[in-house]
Amino acid sequence: MSTIDLIVLGILLNNPLNAYELVRFIRERSVDRVLKISEPAVFKSCRRLANSGYLDGETVREQGVPDKVVYRINDKGRERLYELMSHFATNHKPFYIEFNTVIWNIENLERDKAREILSRLQAQLHQLKLWIIEHEEEGRGKIPFGPAMIVRQYVMTLSALCDWIDETVVEFDARSKT
Repeated sequence: MSTIDLIVLGILLNNPLNAYELVRFIRERSVDRVLKISEPAVFKSCRRLANSGYLDGETVREQGVPDKVVYRINDKGRERLYELMSHFATNHKPFYIEFNTVIWNIENLERDKAREILSRLQAQLHQLKLWIIEHEEEGRGKIPFGPAMIVRQYVMTLSALCDWIDETVVEFDARSKT
């Protein structure tokens, strides 16, 4: 079960595109900032979905340009989309935040280096929160329901993470002075 396949099928549900256009769609809408997807994964997913019969591909030839395969979701692909959505809606695993490994090991560093790392993490989280809030405000009323709710989830999550890192830095400073 692949979340990348789910993303690709969902995009192609409304727009037949070639793999390059899919990548551009993802990049222009900053999909890769809120969903885990990479450009190489898009190309692999398109081939895999087409080979599995979930997408129909039509080769388009234009003069002076390499041939492109435009992918279109078919009925089998629509069924697969529903299967994937059902699977990911009901099979939750704990999610892991990669920077927690930094926190786990923070006391293994000298105090000044540890404090520098915490400050970097703090700045990164606050910067990301500002970025997502700015995009939420820009997109309010303009973006579809699903993406709007994902952005809202990120705003709420980043708000909580910013509160957490601020408290973590204060606690680190208090403990490291004793």
